[in-house]
Amino acid sequence: MIGRKIVITAFIFSISVISASILLRIFEYYALSNVLFASTILIFLIFTWIQRRIKEDMLPFISDEYKEKEWRYYFTSILSFILLIFTTLLNIFIVFFDLGISRLLINILLGVVILLMLYTVFSIPTVERTAIYPIFFFFAIAFSIIVIGSQLEIGYHLPEGVSPWLKKMADPLFLINIAIVSWMASLMAGGEMPSPVESVIGIYERGKAVKEEVILRRNILYLTIVAFIILFIVINLITLIKLPGKVELSRFQWGYALIFISIGLLVSVILYIVFILPEKTGLIKEKYDVETLYKILILASSAIFATMFIVLAILTQLGRLKAIGPIALTTKNSIDFAIFAILSIIGPFGFYEYARYRKINLMEERFPEFLRDLAESRKAGMTMAKAVEMAARGDYGYLTPEIKKMAVQISWGLPFSEAFKRFGERLKTPLIQRTTTMVVKASEAGGKIADVIEAAAKNVREIKILQAERRTEMKMYIMIMYISFFVFLAVVIALASMFLPKLLEASQQAASLVGGGGGLSIDEYKFIYVCTALSQAIGCGIVAGSLSEGKALAGLRHATFMVLITYIVFKLLL
Repeated sequence: MIGRKIVITAFIFSISVISASILLRIFEYYALSNVLFASTILIFLIFTWIQRRIKEDMLPFISDEYKEKEWRYYFTSILSFILLIFTTLLNIFIVFFDLGISRLLINILLGVVILLMLYTVFSIPTVERTAIYPIFFFFAIAFSIIVIGSQLEIGYHLPEGVSPWLKKMADPLFLINIAIVSWMASLMAGGEMPSPVESVIGIYERGKAVKEEVILRRNILYLTIVAFIILFIVINLITLIKLPGKVELSRFQWGYALIFISIGLLVSVILYIVFILPEKTGLIKEKYDVETLYKILILASSAIFATMFIVLAILTQLGRLKAIGPIALTTKNSIDFAIFAILSIIGPFGFYEYARYRKINLMEERFPEFLRDLAESRKAGMTMAKAVEMAARGDYGYLTPEIKKMAVQISWGLPFSEAFKRFGERLKTPLIQRTTTMVVKASEAGGKIADVIEAAAKNVREIKILQAERRTEMKMYIMIMYISFFVFLAVVIALASMFLPKLLEASQQAASLVGGGGGLSIDEYKFIYVCTALSQAIGCGIVAGSLSEGKALAGLRHATFMVLITYIVFKLLL
């Protein structure tokens, strides 16, 4: 809507000012950093208001095709919303509950949110005239001006005897956070930024038919998961690295690390729900895809329970939760809740995927028998419709309901080729779909369809035999994965319970003789061992699933068992 050069200039300016604010906070010029950040918000509020006026004047001349929003606008909108909610919650814990995390992280996250919001506002060509827009816009300006005035010691100041909570609410970075929340609310109310619900629906609709965008969204999800894995490794490595100066990492409450990893897994699940499952939401609307619906329900339930456990972990780590009923809690129990959150995320979905894989395998094993019966009935002189009707009276395990449904469709007048094609589409297994497509083509082309069906049955049976042989051979490797995991667990337990206490005792005695000391405590070393064992459990489980079923998701079942075993062993022996 506005010139490309102006947009580029605005982004360069915003990145420069946000970077300068971050650098000022690093060098402990907090007041100047807050003034610079609040001034940036104020400038862009005025700038976006001017742009809004231009959009309102140009709205009658914009074509309907140009008004269509692309999926990337929805993506940046929902991403900025999620980041702002996370940053606001983190800011609340820092300000009101004294969470031991640097305010620099809040500064960086808010800067990223501003950039995402600006990209969305500059890209969307339309606006909506609403009465609520100026209210939120006024609040955003008011909070920005309050921050600037307070940091420059201009205007009204809070009296000395004011409530401590009110003083905390007057924290400059917290007020900047509220200003950005008000700004985002005004943009959503004014139609310049899609709401979260509208963003999810927009991603659903725009992404269904565009393969490249679907691949991009999947790559974003994979990149997020890899980033959290790398973060998990880095957090555990830096506990063993001595930094220059007087920086002592041993004072950091490392229970927060596992909490943040749990939050990362939760975010990954939410991204999976939002960006991967929407590829199939059209099937839910058109054909009521029960399988996809089950996935959404299971993942949504897992996300709810994981959120609950993460909240309990944070409250326990902060010391705000001392007991649940008769059960007394300490800060060490935050690790328990974090592990419960991990189990909630990977457990239900892992067992669902395994049950689905087992059902598919059983259907494919009975499929050659069904095809042979069809071929024999056809050779006996029956029509294909009659052959299907006869087969519907038999027992083919999980295939029986689908065969009966196909027989009903044929009795209603649907041609055999169409009914058989729908049969393959409902089952959604590559092997059955490929075979049904071949049989349908042979039926439409004419000729000896019984021979084609018999050859297809033989081909499916041979493939299943090869798959069974592969699973039998892979069982030994799966056993090796479990043995290696238990050996690793035994070594870690031996180190933590026998070798490590002696080593720390000897090092403390040596330190007392020559002077010095410090370093990590035995509890911190045990925490590192727990995290390492959890990483090993999840990794071994995924590899075991890839070996046995050929899919990484099937390994979540093994990972759940190993994480649970790790938790029980460490709880009982350490």
